[in-house]
Amino acid sequence: MFEIDRSSKTLLVDQIRSAIIARIESFQWVQGSRLPSVRALSKQLGVSNFTVSSAYEDLVAQHIIESRPGAGYYILAVNPAGVQDLDTLIPPSSLHAGFLYRALDPSQYDVPASSGYLPPAWLVDAVPASVTGRLIRNTLSCSVPAPAAGSQALRSVIASKLRDIHINASSSQVVVTVGATHAFSLIRNVMLRPGDYLLVEDPSYLLLQLKLIKDRDFNIITVPRLDDGPDIEAMEAMVVKYRPKVFLTQTLIHNPTGGNTSPAKGFRILSLAEKYDFHVVEDDIFGSLSAKQTVRLASLDGLNRTFYLSGFSKVLSPALRLGYVAAPPAFVERLVEQKMYNLLCGSSLDETIVTYTLESGRYQHHLDELRQRVIQEHVRAREWLGKLGVGFDEHSVDGLFLWARFPDHVNIRSLIEQAHDGRIFIAPGSLFSNTHAYDQYIRLNVSHCNDPRFRQFIAARLGAVKAVTGAATAM
Repeated sequence: MFEIDRSSKTLLVDQIRSAIIARIESFQWVQGSRLPSVRALSKQLGVSNFTVSSAYEDLVAQHIIESRPGAGYYILAVNPAGVQDLDTLIPPSSLHAGFLYRALDPSQYDVPASSGYLPPAWLVDAVPASVTGRLIRNTLSCSVPAPAAGSQALRSVIASKLRDIHINASSSQVVVTVGATHAFSLIRNVMLRPGDYLLVEDPSYLLLQLKLIKDRDFNIITVPRLDDGPDIEAMEAMVVKYRPKVFLTQTLIHNPTGGNTSPAKGFRILSLAEKYDFHVVEDDIFGSLSAKQTVRLASLDGLNRTFYLSGFSKVLSPALRLGYVAAPPAFVERLVEQKMYNLLCGSSLDETIVTYTLESGRYQHHLDELRQRVIQEHVRAREWLGKLGVGFDEHSVDGLFLWARFPDHVNIRSLIEQAHDGRIFIAPGSLFSNTHAYDQYIRLNVSHCNDPRFRQFIAARLGAVKAVTGAATAM
Protein backbone atom coordinates (compact mmCIF):
# COMPACT_ATOMS: atom_id res chain seq x y z
CA MET A 1 0.00 0.00 0.00
CA PHE A 2 1.23 3.55 0.60
CA GLU A 3 1.52 6.03 3.44
CA ILE A 4 0.61 9.68 3.86
CA ASP A 5 2.74 12.47 5.31
CA ARG A 6 0.76 14.41 7.91
CA SER A 7 3.56 16.97 8.24
CA SER A 8 3.33 17.85 4.56
CA LYS A 9 1.56 21.01 3.39
CA THR A 10 -0.10 18.95 0.67
CA LEU A 11 -3.70 18.12 1.51
CA LEU A 12 -4.42 14.53 2.51
CA VAL A 13 -6.88 14.07 -0.34
CA ASP A 14 -4.26 15.23 -2.86
CA GLN A 15 -1.66 12.86 -1.39
CA ILE A 16 -4.05 9.92 -1.71
CA ARG A 17 -5.02 10.81 -5.26
CA SER A 18 -1.38 11.23 -6.36
CA ALA A 19 -0.37 7.94 -4.73
CA ILE A 20 -3.11 6.04 -6.54
CA ILE A 21 -2.17 7.59 -9.89
CA ALA A 22 1.49 6.73 -9.31
CA ARG A 23 0.64 3.08 -8.67
CA ILE A 24 -1.52 2.92 -11.78
CA GLU A 25 1.15 4.53 -13.97
CA SER A 26 3.82 2.19 -12.61
CA PHE A 27 1.50 -0.82 -13.22
CA GLN A 28 1.50 -1.77 -9.54
CA TRP A 29 -2.29 -1.55 -9.82
CA VAL A 30 -3.51 -2.86 -13.16
CA GLN A 31 -6.38 -1.65 -15.30
CA GLY A 32 -9.68 -3.31 -14.47
CA SER A 33 -8.71 -4.19 -10.90
CA ARG A 34 -10.78 -3.19 -7.89
CA LEU A 35 -9.51 -0.50 -5.51
CA PRO A 36 -9.71 -0.91 -1.73
CA SER A 37 -13.10 0.13 -0.35
CA VAL A 38 -13.42 3.64 1.05
CA ARG A 39 -13.81 2.24 4.56
CA ALA A 40 -10.82 -0.11 4.25
CA LEU A 41 -8.45 2.51 2.86
CA SER A 42 -9.51 5.19 5.34
CA LYS A 43 -8.92 2.77 8.22
CA GLN A 44 -5.50 1.78 6.91
CA LEU A 45 -4.38 5.39 6.35
CA GLY A 46 -6.01 6.74 9.51
CA VAL A 47 -8.11 9.36 7.72
CA SER A 48 -11.84 9.99 7.45
CA ASN A 49 -14.09 8.19 4.96
CA PHE A 50 -14.87 11.62 3.51
CA THR A 51 -11.20 12.23 2.63
CA VAL A 52 -10.81 8.91 0.79
CA SER A 53 -14.19 9.32 -0.90
CA SER A 54 -13.19 12.78 -2.14
CA ALA A 55 -9.95 11.41 -3.61
CA TYR A 56 -11.81 8.61 -5.35
CA GLU A 57 -14.41 11.00 -6.77
CA ASP A 58 -11.68 13.26 -8.15
CA LEU A 59 -10.30 10.24 -9.98
CA VAL A 60 -13.78 9.36 -11.23
CA ALA A 61 -14.16 12.88 -12.62
CA GLN A 62 -10.76 12.52 -14.34
CA HIS A 63 -11.88 9.20 -15.89
CA ILE A 64 -9.02 7.35 -14.18
CA ILE A 65 -11.30 5.10 -12.14
CA GLU A 66 -15.02 4.34 -12.22
CA SER A 67 -17.64 3.72 -9.57
CA ARG A 68 -19.76 0.61 -9.97
CA PRO A 69 -22.83 0.81 -7.71
CA GLY A 70 -22.79 -2.02 -5.21
CA ALA A 71 -19.37 -3.24 -6.35
CA GLY A 72 -16.87 -0.47 -5.53
CA TYR A 73 -14.26 1.49 -7.49
CA TYR A 74 -12.33 0.04 -10.45
CA ILE A 75 -9.36 1.27 -12.50
CA LEU A 76 -10.36 2.26 -16.02
CA ALA A 77 -8.51 1.42 -19.20
CA VAL A 78 -6.72 4.36 -20.84
CA ASN A 79 -8.90 6.11 -23.42
CA PRO A 80 -6.62 7.45 -26.18
CA ALA A 81 -9.54 9.13 -27.90
CA GLY A 82 -9.66 11.80 -25.22
CA VAL A 83 -12.52 13.25 -23.26
CA GLN A 84 -16.01 13.79 -24.61
CA ASP A 85 -17.48 17.14 -25.61
CA LEU A 86 -18.88 18.61 -22.39
CA ASP A 87 -21.90 20.21 -24.02
CA THR A 88 -23.11 16.95 -25.53
CA LEU A 89 -22.77 14.47 -22.71
CA ILE A 90 -22.18 14.72 -18.97
CA PRO A 91 -20.78 11.53 -17.43
CA PRO A 92 -22.56 10.50 -14.22
CA SER A 93 -20.49 10.66 -11.06
CA SER A 94 -21.15 9.12 -7.68
CA LEU A 95 -19.70 12.29 -6.15
CA HIS A 96 -23.16 13.77 -6.58
CA ALA A 97 -24.83 10.74 -5.06
CA GLY A 98 -22.51 11.07 -2.08
CA PHE A 99 -23.50 14.70 -1.64
CA LEU A 100 -27.22 13.88 -1.60
CA TYR A 101 -26.66 10.89 0.66
CA ARG A 102 -25.03 13.13 3.25
CA ALA A 103 -27.55 15.93 2.74
CA LEU A 104 -30.46 13.60 3.47
CA ASP A 105 -29.00 12.14 6.65
CA PRO A 106 -29.24 14.75 9.44
CA SER A 107 -27.50 12.43 11.89
CA GLN A 108 -24.18 13.02 10.11
CA TYR A 109 -24.03 16.77 10.81
CA ASP A 110 -24.79 19.26 13.56
CA VAL A 111 -24.99 22.25 11.20
CA PRO A 112 -26.46 21.54 7.71
CA ALA A 113 -25.27 24.89 6.33
CA SER A 114 -25.72 23.79 2.70
CA SER A 115 -28.82 21.63 2.96
CA GLY A 116 -31.98 22.23 0.96
CA TYR A 117 -34.34 22.08 3.93
CA LEU A 118 -35.63 24.49 6.52
CA PRO A 119 -34.90 23.92 10.23
CA PRO A 120 -37.42 21.56 11.88
CA ALA A 121 -38.31 24.30 14.39
CA TRP A 122 -39.59 26.45 11.52
CA LEU A 123 -42.05 23.74 10.47
CA VAL A 124 -43.31 22.56 13.83
CA ASP A 125 -46.72 24.21 13.37
CA ALA A 126 -46.93 23.83 9.59
CA VAL A 127 -49.57 21.10 9.84
CA PRO A 128 -52.28 22.32 12.26
CA ALA A 129 -53.23 20.03 15.12
CA SER A 130 -56.81 20.17 13.89
CA VAL A 131 -55.68 18.50 10.66
CA THR A 132 -54.10 15.49 12.34
CA GLY A 133 -57.15 15.19 14.60
CA ARG A 134 -59.51 15.12 11.63
CA LEU A 135 -57.25 12.63 9.89
CA ILE A 136 -57.29 10.22 12.82
CA ARG A 137 -61.06 10.43 13.03
CA ASN A 138 -61.47 9.90 9.31
CA THR A 139 -60.12 6.36 9.27
CA LEU A 140 -61.44 5.68 5.79
CA SER A 141 -58.88 8.03 4.23
CA CYS A 142 -56.12 5.97 5.82
CA SER A 143 -57.41 2.59 4.69
CA VAL A 144 -57.95 3.05 0.93
CA PRO A 145 -55.39 3.55 -1.84
CA ALA A 146 -55.02 6.93 -3.50
CA PRO A 147 -56.21 7.19 -7.12
CA ALA A 148 -53.41 6.93 -9.68
CA ALA A 149 -53.53 10.64 -10.55
CA GLY A 150 -54.01 11.63 -6.91
CA SER A 151 -57.20 12.28 -4.98
CA GLN A 152 -59.73 14.57 -6.61
CA ALA A 153 -59.90 16.68 -3.44
CA LEU A 154 -56.15 17.34 -3.46
CA ARG A 155 -55.97 18.02 -7.20
CA SER A 156 -58.83 20.49 -6.89
CA VAL A 157 -57.23 22.44 -4.06
CA ILE A 158 -53.87 22.48 -5.92
CA ALA A 159 -55.61 23.86 -9.02
CA SER A 160 -57.15 26.54 -6.83
CA LYS A 161 -53.76 27.49 -5.38
CA LEU A 162 -52.31 27.65 -8.91
CA ARG A 163 -54.96 30.13 -9.95
CA ASP A 164 -53.79 32.36 -7.09
CA ILE A 165 -50.45 32.70 -8.93
CA HIS A 166 -52.17 33.15 -12.30
CA ILE A 167 -51.66 29.62 -13.62
CA ASN A 168 -54.97 28.50 -15.07
CA ALA A 169 -54.96 24.73 -14.66
CA SER A 170 -57.97 22.51 -14.13
CA SER A 171 -57.79 19.69 -11.60
CA SER A 172 -57.71 17.26 -14.55
CA GLN A 173 -54.32 18.72 -15.55
CA VAL A 174 -52.77 18.02 -12.13
CA VAL A 175 -50.93 14.75 -11.42
CA VAL A 176 -49.87 14.15 -7.82
CA THR A 177 -46.38 12.68 -7.39
CA VAL A 178 -44.02 11.50 -4.66
CA GLY A 179 -42.12 14.77 -4.58
CA ALA A 180 -40.95 17.16 -7.31
CA THR A 181 -38.07 14.88 -8.31
CA HIS A 182 -40.55 12.12 -9.06
CA ALA A 183 -42.62 14.59 -11.09
CA PHE A 184 -39.64 15.37 -13.31
CA SER A 185 -38.86 11.66 -13.65
CA LEU A 186 -42.34 11.07 -15.07
CA ILE A 187 -41.95 13.97 -17.51
CA ARG A 188 -38.54 12.72 -18.59
CA ASN A 189 -39.87 9.24 -19.32
CA VAL A 190 -42.79 10.64 -21.32
CA MET A 191 -40.91 13.30 -23.28
CA LEU A 192 -37.48 11.84 -24.03
CA ARG A 193 -36.54 8.99 -26.34
CA PRO A 194 -33.13 7.34 -26.83
CA GLY A 195 -30.72 9.83 -28.33
CA ASP A 196 -32.83 12.92 -27.51
CA TYR A 197 -31.29 16.02 -25.94
CA LEU A 198 -32.30 17.73 -22.71
CA LEU A 199 -31.20 21.33 -22.11
CA VAL A 200 -30.48 22.51 -18.55
CA GLU A 201 -28.92 25.59 -16.95
CA ASP A 202 -25.36 25.63 -15.59
CA PRO A 203 -25.01 26.03 -12.65
CA SER A 204 -28.11 24.24 -11.46
CA TYR A 205 -29.27 21.84 -8.77
CA LEU A 206 -31.25 20.15 -11.54
CA LEU A 207 -27.97 19.43 -13.31
CA LEU A 208 -26.73 17.73 -10.15
CA GLN A 209 -29.83 15.51 -10.13
CA LEU A 210 -29.39 14.58 -13.78
CA LYS A 211 -25.85 13.41 -13.13
CA LEU A 212 -27.25 10.75 -10.79
CA ILE A 213 -29.07 8.93 -13.61
CA LYS A 214 -26.80 5.99 -14.33
CA ASP A 215 -28.83 4.32 -17.07
CA ARG A 216 -30.00 7.31 -19.07
CA ASP A 217 -30.26 6.98 -22.83
CA PHE A 218 -30.67 10.69 -23.52
CA ASN A 219 -28.02 13.43 -23.74
CA ILE A 220 -27.59 16.51 -21.58
CA ILE A 221 -26.54 19.90 -22.94
CA THR A 222 -26.12 23.06 -20.89
CA VAL A 223 -26.66 26.81 -21.16
CA PRO A 224 -25.03 29.35 -18.81
CA ARG A 225 -27.29 30.74 -16.09
CA LEU A 226 -26.94 34.52 -15.76
CA ASP A 227 -28.28 36.95 -13.13
CA ASP A 228 -31.74 37.18 -14.69
CA GLY A 229 -32.10 33.75 -16.28
CA PRO A 230 -30.40 31.71 -18.98
CA ASP A 231 -28.08 33.27 -21.55
CA ILE A 232 -30.63 33.53 -24.36
CA GLU A 233 -28.12 33.88 -27.21
CA ALA A 234 -26.19 30.84 -26.03
CA MET A 235 -29.47 29.01 -25.50
CA GLU A 236 -30.65 29.61 -29.05
CA ALA A 237 -27.29 28.45 -30.41
CA MET A 238 -27.56 25.20 -28.46
CA VAL A 239 -31.18 24.73 -29.53
CA VAL A 240 -30.30 25.23 -33.20
CA LYS A 241 -27.37 22.83 -32.95
CA TYR A 242 -28.97 20.00 -30.96
CA ARG A 243 -32.75 20.48 -31.19
CA PRO A 244 -33.53 19.45 -27.58
CA LYS A 245 -36.94 18.10 -26.71
CA VAL A 246 -37.04 19.66 -23.23
CA PHE A 247 -35.58 22.69 -21.44
CA LEU A 248 -35.38 22.37 -17.64
CA THR A 249 -35.35 25.59 -15.62
CA GLN A 250 -36.19 27.32 -12.33
CA THR A 251 -37.87 30.72 -12.66
CA LEU A 252 -38.01 31.78 -9.00
CA ILE A 253 -35.27 31.29 -6.39
CA HIS A 254 -32.99 29.46 -8.75
CA ASN A 255 -30.99 26.78 -6.96
CA PRO A 256 -28.11 27.43 -6.25
CA THR A 257 -27.75 31.05 -7.46
CA GLY A 258 -30.91 32.42 -5.82
CA GLY A 259 -31.74 34.54 -8.86
CA ASN A 260 -35.12 35.05 -10.56
CA THR A 261 -35.78 34.88 -14.29
CA SER A 262 -36.91 38.24 -15.63
CA PRO A 263 -40.27 38.47 -17.45
CA ALA A 264 -38.44 39.63 -20.59
CA LYS A 265 -36.33 36.46 -20.64
CA GLY A 266 -39.39 34.40 -19.82
CA PHE A 267 -41.09 35.62 -22.99
CA ARG A 268 -37.96 34.88 -25.03
CA ILE A 269 -37.69 31.35 -23.63
CA LEU A 270 -41.27 30.62 -24.63
CA SER A 271 -40.71 32.20 -28.04
CA LEU A 272 -37.76 29.86 -28.63
CA ALA A 273 -39.87 26.89 -27.48
CA GLU A 274 -42.53 27.76 -30.03
CA LYS A 275 -40.05 28.46 -32.81
CA TYR A 276 -37.94 25.32 -32.34
CA ASP A 277 -40.66 22.98 -31.06
CA PHE A 278 -39.52 22.00 -27.58
CA HIS A 279 -41.21 21.94 -24.17
CA VAL A 280 -40.24 23.71 -20.95
CA VAL A 281 -40.23 22.10 -17.50
CA GLU A 282 -40.53 24.81 -14.85
CA ASP A 283 -39.42 23.64 -11.40
CA ASP A 284 -40.96 25.96 -8.80
CA ILE A 285 -40.22 24.06 -5.61
CA PHE A 286 -39.00 27.18 -3.74
CA GLY A 287 -41.15 29.84 -5.42
CA SER A 288 -43.51 30.27 -2.46
CA LEU A 289 -40.57 31.53 -0.36
CA SER A 290 -39.72 34.33 -2.79
CA ALA A 291 -40.35 37.94 -1.75
CA LYS A 292 -40.54 38.86 -5.45
CA GLN A 293 -43.44 37.00 -6.99
CA THR A 294 -42.16 37.17 -10.58
CA VAL A 295 -44.54 35.81 -13.19
CA ARG A 296 -44.10 32.10 -13.91
CA LEU A 297 -43.52 30.70 -17.39
CA ALA A 298 -46.57 28.47 -16.94
CA SER A 299 -48.66 31.60 -16.43
CA LEU A 300 -47.31 33.29 -19.56
CA ASP A 301 -47.69 30.13 -21.61
CA GLY A 302 -51.01 28.86 -20.29
CA LEU A 303 -49.58 25.33 -19.91
CA ASN A 304 -49.30 25.01 -23.66
CA ARG A 305 -45.62 24.07 -23.92
CA THR A 306 -44.88 24.27 -20.19
CA PHE A 307 -44.92 21.61 -17.48
CA TYR A 308 -45.13 23.23 -14.05
CA LEU A 309 -43.95 21.19 -11.08
CA SER A 310 -43.75 21.89 -7.37
CA GLY A 311 -44.26 20.20 -3.99
CA PHE A 312 -44.83 20.58 -0.27
CA SER A 313 -41.91 18.87 1.51
CA LYS A 314 -39.91 22.12 1.68
CA VAL A 315 -42.61 24.22 3.34
CA LEU A 316 -44.63 21.64 5.31
CA SER A 317 -42.36 18.74 6.24
CA PRO A 318 -39.63 16.66 4.56
CA ALA A 319 -41.55 13.64 5.86
CA LEU A 320 -44.40 14.47 3.47
CA ARG A 321 -43.08 13.23 0.14
CA LEU A 322 -45.70 14.84 -2.04
CA GLY A 323 -45.36 16.93 -5.17
CA TYR A 324 -47.28 17.49 -8.36
CA VAL A 325 -47.04 18.44 -12.02
CA ALA A 326 -49.52 20.63 -13.90
CA ALA A 327 -49.25 19.55 -17.52
CA PRO A 328 -50.59 20.33 -20.98
CA PRO A 329 -53.81 18.28 -21.39
CA ALA A 330 -52.35 16.06 -24.12
CA PHE A 331 -49.72 14.62 -21.75
CA VAL A 332 -51.73 14.00 -18.58
CA GLU A 333 -52.82 10.46 -19.37
CA ARG A 334 -49.29 9.40 -20.29
CA LEU A 335 -47.92 10.89 -17.06
CA VAL A 336 -50.47 8.94 -15.02
CA GLU A 337 -49.53 5.75 -16.89
CA GLN A 338 -45.86 6.34 -16.10
CA LYS A 339 -46.71 6.86 -12.45
CA MET A 340 -48.58 3.54 -12.35
CA TYR A 341 -45.62 1.80 -14.00
CA ASN A 342 -43.27 3.24 -11.38
CA LEU A 343 -45.18 2.85 -8.10
CA LEU A 344 -48.86 2.24 -8.90
CA CYS A 345 -50.17 5.05 -6.67
CA GLY A 346 -49.19 7.50 -3.96
CA SER A 347 -49.92 7.66 -0.25
CA SER A 348 -53.51 8.42 0.69
CA LEU A 349 -52.25 9.37 4.15
CA ASP A 350 -49.89 12.05 2.81
CA GLU A 351 -52.49 13.27 0.33
CA THR A 352 -55.12 13.64 3.03
CA ILE A 353 -52.76 15.53 5.36
CA VAL A 354 -51.76 17.97 2.61
CA THR A 355 -55.36 18.43 1.42
CA TYR A 356 -56.59 19.36 4.90
CA THR A 357 -53.58 21.60 5.47
CA LEU A 358 -54.03 23.51 2.22
CA GLU A 359 -57.71 23.99 2.99
CA SER A 360 -56.97 25.35 6.46
CA GLY A 361 -56.74 29.07 7.04
CA ARG A 362 -53.36 28.52 8.66
CA TYR A 363 -51.50 27.54 5.45
CA GLN A 364 -51.12 30.98 3.86
CA HIS A 365 -50.20 32.50 7.22
CA HIS A 366 -47.52 29.82 7.59
CA LEU A 367 -46.07 30.67 4.16
CA ASP A 368 -46.03 34.37 4.98
CA GLU A 369 -44.16 33.70 8.22
CA LEU A 370 -41.61 31.46 6.45
CA ARG A 371 -41.04 34.09 3.77
CA GLN A 372 -40.35 36.80 6.34
CA ARG A 373 -37.95 34.59 8.29
CA VAL A 374 -36.07 33.69 5.12
CA ILE A 375 -35.74 37.38 4.16
CA GLN A 376 -34.40 38.29 7.60
CA GLU A 377 -31.88 35.43 7.68
CA HIS A 378 -30.81 36.23 4.12
CA VAL A 379 -29.91 39.80 5.06
CA ARG A 380 -28.06 38.70 8.21
CA ALA A 381 -26.02 36.07 6.39
CA ARG A 382 -24.95 38.36 3.53
CA GLU A 383 -23.85 41.00 6.02
CA TRP A 384 -21.51 38.94 8.17
CA LEU A 385 -20.13 36.85 5.31
CA GLY A 386 -19.53 39.97 3.24
CA LYS A 387 -17.43 41.46 6.03
CA LEU A 388 -15.16 38.41 5.77
CA GLY A 389 -14.60 38.94 2.06
CA VAL A 390 -17.24 36.53 0.67
CA GLY A 391 -18.82 37.88 -2.52
CA PHE A 392 -22.40 37.68 -3.79
CA ASP A 393 -24.26 38.50 -6.97
CA GLU A 394 -26.07 41.77 -6.30
CA HIS A 395 -29.04 40.62 -8.36
CA SER A 396 -29.61 37.56 -6.13
CA VAL A 397 -30.93 39.09 -2.92
CA ASP A 398 -33.92 36.84 -2.46
CA GLY A 399 -34.74 33.34 -1.33
CA LEU A 400 -33.35 30.46 0.62
CA PHE A 401 -29.89 30.18 -0.92
CA LEU A 402 -26.72 32.23 -1.03
CA TRP A 403 -24.40 31.54 -3.94
CA ALA A 404 -21.27 32.56 -2.07
CA ARG A 405 -17.98 33.20 -3.83
CA PHE A 406 -15.04 32.74 -1.47
CA PRO A 407 -11.77 34.64 -2.00
CA ASP A 408 -9.29 33.00 -4.36
CA HIS A 409 -6.79 32.35 -1.59
CA VAL A 410 -9.27 30.12 0.27
CA ASN A 411 -8.75 26.41 -0.44
CA ILE A 412 -12.34 25.22 -0.85
CA ARG A 413 -11.52 21.52 -0.62
CA SER A 414 -9.62 22.04 2.62
CA LEU A 415 -12.47 24.16 3.96
CA ILE A 416 -15.00 21.43 3.20
CA GLU A 417 -12.79 18.76 4.74
CA GLN A 418 -12.37 20.78 7.93
CA ALA A 419 -16.11 21.47 8.05
CA HIS A 420 -16.85 17.78 7.69
CA ASP A 421 -14.53 16.97 10.57
CA GLY A 422 -16.43 19.56 12.62
CA ARG A 423 -19.81 18.03 11.66
CA ILE A 424 -20.72 20.99 9.43
CA PHE A 425 -22.22 20.25 6.03
CA ILE A 426 -21.25 22.58 3.17
CA ALA A 427 -21.59 22.00 -0.57
CA PRO A 428 -18.96 23.11 -3.12
CA GLY A 429 -20.18 25.03 -6.14
CA SER A 430 -18.48 22.52 -8.45
CA LEU A 431 -21.25 20.03 -7.66
CA PHE A 432 -23.78 22.18 -9.48
CA SER A 433 -21.80 22.79 -12.64
CA ASN A 434 -20.20 21.01 -15.56
CA THR A 435 -17.37 23.54 -15.70
CA HIS A 436 -14.69 24.84 -13.32
CA ALA A 437 -16.20 28.33 -13.29
CA TYR A 438 -17.72 27.83 -9.82
CA ASP A 439 -14.92 26.03 -8.00
CA GLN A 440 -14.62 28.93 -5.52
CA TYR A 441 -18.36 28.95 -4.77
CA ILE A 442 -20.32 27.35 -1.94
CA ARG A 443 -24.10 27.03 -1.78
CA LEU A 444 -25.41 28.15 1.59
CA ASN A 445 -28.87 27.85 3.11
CA VAL A 446 -29.69 31.11 4.91
CA SER A 447 -31.90 29.34 7.44
CA HIS A 448 -28.86 27.41 8.73
CA CYS A 449 -25.74 29.44 7.97
CA ASN A 450 -26.41 32.02 10.71
CA ASP A 451 -25.92 29.26 13.27
CA PRO A 452 -23.23 30.50 15.74
CA ARG A 453 -21.22 27.31 15.20
CA PHE A 454 -21.00 27.92 11.47
CA ARG A 455 -20.24 31.61 11.93
CA GLN A 456 -17.44 30.76 14.33
CA PHE A 457 -16.05 28.13 11.95
CA ILE A 458 -16.01 30.45 8.92
CA ALA A 459 -14.72 33.45 10.87
CA ALA A 460 -11.83 31.38 12.26
CA ARG A 461 -10.79 30.15 8.79
CA LEU A 462 -11.35 33.29 6.76
CA GLY A 463 -10.16 35.57 9.51
CA ALA A 464 -6.90 33.63 9.81
CA VAL A 465 -6.40 33.57 6.06
CA LYS A 466 -7.16 37.29 5.84
CA ALA A 467 -4.61 38.04 8.53
CA VAL A 468 -1.92 35.95 6.81
CA THR A 469 -2.51 37.47 3.37
CA GLY A 470 -2.66 40.94 4.87
CA ALA A 471 0.71 40.43 6.56
CA ALA A 472 2.21 39.10 3.33
CA THR A 473 0.97 42.19 1.46
CA ALA A 474 2.50 44.47 4.07
CA MET A 475 5.87 42.85 3.51
